[in-house]
Amino acid sequence: MSFVPGFLPSTSGFHFSNGAWPHLPLLIIQTPFGPVNIGDTAMGVCGGMVYVARDLFEIRALPPTQTAAPATTDDPVCQYTVARFFDSFTPGAITTYYGLMDPALPDHETDLSQIGLAPHGRSWTMINDAWPKIKADIDSGHPSPIGLVLIKSLNPVDIGHNHVVLVYGYDLTGNDLTMHIYDPNVAWSPENDTRTIRLNIGDPLHTVTVTSDYASLNCFFHLDDYRAVMPRQRAVCLGQTTPPSPLVAGHVYPVSITMMNTGITTWTFAGSNPQRLGSQSPQDNTIWGLGRVNVPQIVPPGASATFNFNVTAPSTPGTRSFQWRMVQEGITWFGDFTPLIDYAVRLAVMTASIQPYPAVLGQSRSYTVQVQDANTHQPVNAAILVNGVPVAQSNVPFTYTFVMRTIRVFDPERRVWEIEKVPPTLAVTAPGYTTVTVDLGLAAAESAAA
Repeated sequence: MSFVPGFLPSTSGFHFSNGAWPHLPLLIIQTPFGPVNIGDTAMGVCGGMVYVARDLFEIRALPPTQTAAPATTDDPVCQYTVARFFDSFTPGAITTYYGLMDPALPDHETDLSQIGLAPHGRSWTMINDAWPKIKADIDSGHPSPIGLVLIKSLNPVDIGHNHVVLVYGYDLTGNDLTMHIYDPNVAWSPENDTRTIRLNIGDPLHTVTVTSDYASLNCFFHLDDYRAVMPRQRAVCLGQTTPPSPLVAGHVYPVSITMMNTGITTWTFAGSNPQRLGSQSPQDNTIWGLGRVNVPQIVPPGASATFNFNVTAPSTPGTRSFQWRMVQEGITWFGDFTPLIDYAVRLAVMTASIQPYPAVLGQSRSYTVQVQDANTHQPVNAAILVNGVPVAQSNVPFTYTFVMRTIRVFDPERRVWEIEKVPPTLAVTAPGYTTVTVDLGLAAAESAAA
């Protein structure tokens, strides 16, 4: 028993069936006499649905969650599915369908087919050609698209009566093979996880009975021409709410950005490849304290998501760029960039005072330097420096003796060094803030006592 990890029709397939498509043209050709419509989606686009399901699975993206088929050709889901339908209907696939539909083609091998002078029968095609390719796909973790030949006819128009499904697992007991398939003809439900094709692969030379949910499954073949195509992931920025410039270093600001999902994938925060809002200018930066914001909920095509989050202004002053874009992790960036904002970031301002005031010279006393943010009035944890030397922290009592300092000063006129007494200085400093010098007042011990 082998299955593609993570793939189930009920979670990885479309939420509407192939039979739900309305009458929409597959192709519109503009002519001088007006548009000419070619084809009809109501006839089925099973190959496109199967190819889209595999495309989305390859990038671990959720399928569209809409339960009704697109109503217009402008719908991105319609456009992408129809494009992939044409990709599944290659000349090689058409030739294979037509050859296996031929009523004259035997199901078994003939003497001429065994020596290469006639086409192989349908049993040989399924067992010796299709099955090894299907098994290789599944064993390497990829669902395998196959064409089902449901009619025998020489009329090329009847090619449209055939079908395409996606094999995502198999059971092999001896020579009895059961292939588990995603069938886009089945409406979205857990029942879609139970569809199978069964046959015995022990004898490719003779007619093999194929058991399935189809009235007449004559043969199946591997669609060799499948190539993964990056699905249309799109996003439109509907607006953003941001603080005005300038910003204060280290301060936290609320931000709101709204993005609309205009692609065909469903955005999700789950799994190893979720869609997120990611930082730009430069890409993947953490200038504002974070580089990713999760989508707030599942966002199907046509819906929008509002990202509400907080950013922290850088701790150093200067000009900083602010811009975001959608990303599917590990896969691709996509959609609109948000409007670029070049913020001026300035240092925050704090106020500081010493208690008791004034400070007393020559006497050991307990002091508290009260420091707070000038805008928020919240306490700031700052270092206290006396004469440039750290001695304590703000807002916490400390014991200190302030004394006059002796310094040497050069007198250029007399060309001599002189000794001077100068008062002590007290400053407070904190990351993201302008350094503040504190007024000490400075009184002599006698004056303070008086």
